[in-house]
Amino acid sequence: MELYTRKERMRQKTILITGATGFLGSCITRELFEAGFRLKLLVRKTHSLQAKERVSEIFPLCYPSLFADRTRVGRIEIIEGDVSKKYLGLDTREYVRLAETIDEVFHCAAATKFNDVHNTLTQTNVSGTENVVQFCYTEKIKRLHYISTAYVAGKRRDVVYEDELDKGQPFNNDYEKSKFDTEKLLNQIVRQYDVPTTVYRPSIIVGNSRTGYTKNYDNIYMFGKGLYYLKNYKTQKSHENDFSISPKRIHQSSYLRIPGDKYGTINLIPVDYAAQTIIAISRRAESINKIFHIVNPSPPTLGELAEWMADATGNRIRILPFYELQAQQYTVFEKLFLRGTEAFQPYLFGEPYFDSTNTKHLLSGAGIECPLITQELINRFIQYGVDTHWGKKNTASGKEARFLKIDCQRQRLLSSPHW
Repeated sequence: MELYTRKERMRQKTILITGATGFLGSCITRELFEAGFRLKLLVRKTHSLQAKERVSEIFPLCYPSLFADRTRVGRIEIIEGDVSKKYLGLDTREYVRLAETIDEVFHCAAATKFNDVHNTLTQTNVSGTENVVQFCYTEKIKRLHYISTAYVAGKRRDVVYEDELDKGQPFNNDYEKSKFDTEKLLNQIVRQYDVPTTVYRPSIIVGNSRTGYTKNYDNIYMFGKGLYYLKNYKTQKSHENDFSISPKRIHQSSYLRIPGDKYGTINLIPVDYAAQTIIAISRRAESINKIFHIVNPSPPTLGELAEWMADATGNRIRILPFYELQAQQYTVFEKLFLRGTEAFQPYLFGEPYFDSTNTKHLLSGAGIECPLITQELINRFIQYGVDTHWGKKNTASGKEARFLKIDCQRQRLLSSPHW
């Protein structure tokens, strides 16, 4: 008779997670913690927060007895370091000790700014991943789970298959290029050192489908925030009877014109779906040395999304191609809105179709499906943004904590189908 069941053997593993305090990284960390694994969390060094407080960034009010329960706290260790530095920012002795104990690595850490002004994207995403791979073949070989992005496809508009990378495509920004460069480097190194690797390429990650919770207020939240404040501004000026803006100008701005292709898709996935899918795939031996698109199989069009965002924020929106938009002078409101969302505008003109054959195959029978993006879901995301003042610190911590607590209670009550 075997001493351990397969599930128990898996739970003997010790996993190192980078980027555990990030949005997707923290969700992946919670999923792995609930599954019973021992976790080592590599976080950036800080003088202001103690290790216990760093855990609270990942488990805020979700686990009030976390440190009271020695069994649970014994499964988490905070290690202060930096993936962009040699030996992950650790001294040699600690680095070797860690390399001897780790079985698998989830590399979620990444710089996500679109422009590489201070070379941060290259240092963190490219060099940082090279350092993580080196760690994976130090002392013993460790399995690597690397979080990339579906947008390594850049400006491609055709069908993008999971085993494809370099098709000579240009990129929308430095972030996409850095993740592309990272995958190219990763291919070379893992083959050289035989590191078993799985690459996950999520599309645009939005809030939790059940609670609306997010800690990442870019992508659609930038547009939601702009539309919300625009509606409030117009209402305020109307109440103040502000004659500095003529009635004719108000009438002209009743529709906010936004550049884009209303028939193009925007591939949005809720963060809970992304985390659950990645964990489910990671536990399958067939996933080793493969790439998986973690995407929405039925993404909304920009036209649909604009309609839902308009309804959620009380605005009227028209999606127009550039040549139509430029035929008439921009209103003050349009200038302000376009300036605030400039970095994300390339994504309003369509995207590739992301084939996800590998993902569908391994999720078959797992009971995990991507929630449809609907008016109800967009309302939930926008309302969460409003309730949390669009991520401003210390304005709605109680609200965030309540949503997180609800989600954690759900995870305790429900057994994940892939376990």
